[in-house]
Parts: sequence; C-alpha cells; structure tokens
Amino acid sequence: MGGFILLKAVKVPRERAEEVRKLVEKLGIKDKNRLIISSGKYVEIPILDGSENILKEFEIVEQKEPIFARKKKIRDYLVEICPEKVEKIRSYKIVGDIILVKIPEELESLKKEIGRALLEIHKNCKAVWLDRGKESMLRRPKLELIAGSGSETIHRENGCLFKLDVTKVMFSAGNKAERMRIARQVSDDEIVVDMFAGIGYFSIPIAVHSKAEKIYAIELNFESYRYLLENIRLNSVKKVVPILGDSMYLTPEGVADRVVMGHIYCQDFLPIAVRALNKEGIIHYHEAVAEAAFFRPIERIRKVCTKMNKKFEILVFKKVKSYSPGVSHVVVDFRVFS
Repeated sequence: MGGFILLKAVKVPRERAEEVRKLVEKLGIKDKNRLIISSGKYVEIPILDGSENILKEFEIVEQKEPIFARKKKIRDYLVEICPEKVEKIRSYKIVGDIILVKIPEELESLKKEIGRALLEIHKNCKAVWLDRGKESMLRRPKLELIAGSGSETIHRENGCLFKLDVTKVMFSAGNKAERMRIARQVSDDEIVVDMFAGIGYFSIPIAVHSKAEKIYAIELNFESYRYLLENIRLNSVKKVVPILGDSMYLTPEGVADRVVMGHIYCQDFLPIAVRALNKEGIIHYHEAVAEAAFFRPIERIRKVCTKMNKKFEILVFKKVKSYSPGVSHVVVDFRVFS
C-alpha cells in the first residue's frame, strides 16, 4: 500500500532565517519545489523528505498548506521554435552546476537552442551536455557539449559532496533516495563492502551518516577511483578504504556485515558478495529487469545461495526507478546465513 510523502520544513525564528536558508542550500537539502513561508515571528524553509535527521538541532514541521513554486519549463521557451514537436523534448537532470539533457533525434537540429534555453532557466548552471547514454561495464558517459563550458563540478546531496567530471564518470540523480535508504540501515561498528564504489555514491553517504567501523570501496574505473579519493578528502571521512581494481578478484572475503552491489549488471558477482560476508550478513543487490522477468533477481539469489549451501531471507524487493521503456532498476535486500 502506498503512502503519502510528508512535506517537511525547518521552522526558525525570523532573525535566523537567512542563516538556516544558506545552511540547507549548502547541504543540498532545500526543496526547490516549494517557497519559503513567513508567518509572524517564524519562517518555514522547505526541506527534502528524509533530510530532517541532518537538522536535529532545529524544529521540523509538516506543512499543511505548502506554497509551490511554478517553474518555467523548457517547453515555455521552445514552443515558438518547434510547436509541433515540443512535447517530444525529454527530461533533464542537474548535477552540481551542469545540466545533462536527452533529446530525441528529430530535435537534434535544435540542440543549441535547447541548451541556451536550459541555461536561461537555470542561471546558476555553467554548461549543458547532451546525454547519449553510457558505454561498457565502466559506465563511461557519452556526452556532447551544447551550451556553456566546463565539465567538472561538485554535486551536493544529502549533506555529502561529490566531485566529478560528467564526461568521464556517471552520476545518477535518480538514485538519491536509495543512497540514503541504505546509509540509514547501517548499524554502529558494521564493516561494509561496496563492490562497485564509483566516486563514492554509496560509500560516502554511509561514512557521513552512519557509525560504520570500515567501508571497503572497490572501483575498477581509474577516473572514478581518482574522484573517489577526492570525495573521501572533501567529506573528511577516514573510515573509507579505497581499492582500485576488479571486485571479482579484490573483494575481501569473510569480513563484511553488509555488501552493497550498486551496479545494475552485476549478477556474476553474487557468489563473490556472499563470500565477502562474515558468516552472515545483508546484501543489497541491484539489477535492471524487464517487466516480463521482474522476479529474475530473486531466482538468481536463490540459485547462488543454494549452490553455496547458504540460507537466505528476502528483506526488501522494490523498484528504484524506471531504467528504460519496459525495464526497471530494482533492488533486493537479502540476509544470508548458514
């Protein structure tokens, strides 16, 4: 059964409003879809759901009558240029101060106009890149600059900093909630193995928001690994142990309380993840599955655990987001024991 997302805000005295506004914007947790509300001696600053734990020193309220901001959309700018095709313009995402946009082939002749329009809408952004997808197991982005300049940025999310070059490594904004969901589950003194660490997508939030004892972060792509090191420094997290190389061969065995498998094509690594556990523990397994094969991840887990004489218990099986038409990105949390 689905639930409602509670629209939360930080309630502060008017004299502290500017100070707290700057804080939530710096942490990247301000809800830009709602306006700040001033009422008497107090001001309500809207924040993203799930970020209230970061602001424990302040009063958090649930807004019963939020005021939503009307965003000027890219269609508003382009309707005069191509009114017959404007509905075919796809969504875009913002990573730090860089915009990544997907454009259908029939509108590529207008890519420069689309890029300029996006920079007009988002005046704090410095560049727009056309997103043509990703290549190989290393998840290398295929991008083309269509407006502005620059490709390196610092993305702020859930109180964490992620430095990256969008032309060299990927950043999935759609996994934001999933990154925090896993970080919140980590208990004190746990040892975590992140088998596909990238620039620290899961390792950094776990290090920032939990009291894990140690996080092994394994990454094959040298560019991603280089930014992983940078993000460890930026976030001042000493408990992350970076490992450059293939997790098929470098994953430590018999040490972990929890294993994160954040790559959506990592089914061949399931036995490695099970062997990484210290007798028993929890694995977060991600996979891209077609609707017709929705329960395939469960069957993969069953097959591996049976072959390794292990018992397992499914804790969570859910859709993270849509990956492509008819294909979903799902995650399975399962506990392995003898």
